[in-house]
Amino acid sequence: MQETVRIHRVAIADDSPAFLAAAASHISGLPGFTLAGTANSAGDALDLVQSAMPDVLLLDLGLAPNRALELVRRVKATPGAPAVVALALFHTPEAVAAAKRAGADALVGKESFVAGLRQALANIFPAARA
Repeated sequence: MQETVRIHRVAIADDSPAFLAAAASHISGLPGFTLAGTANSAGDALDLVQSAMPDVLLLDLGLAPNRALELVRRVKATPGAPAVVALALFHTPEAVAAAKRAGADALVGKESFVAGLRQALANIFPAARA
């Protein structure tokens, strides 16, 4: 009997073209994950969530300065909301607490993106091998 492998769809919203490209490339290389799309503005991020229906959204908290946590809340309020991994320049206890209060499932510091994302995806999708 052959086991069905679930492919998780990942969307990324970030206003840095360089980071967006690097993150998209990284996601595309992870077994069990596929890129659902990218966005470079807060409005585009909401549209992407509604149109692509990803399983998880990597959301840069710098995308909507002064409104980033509200953006997390809005994404989590969408029908069929994805898991949200908030991205911040640095992984600090204060940033983690604020992201969790807003409804994010995890926070990953960009300074340790690869390792942090691996851990976050493993926590969100325990059966997946990120």
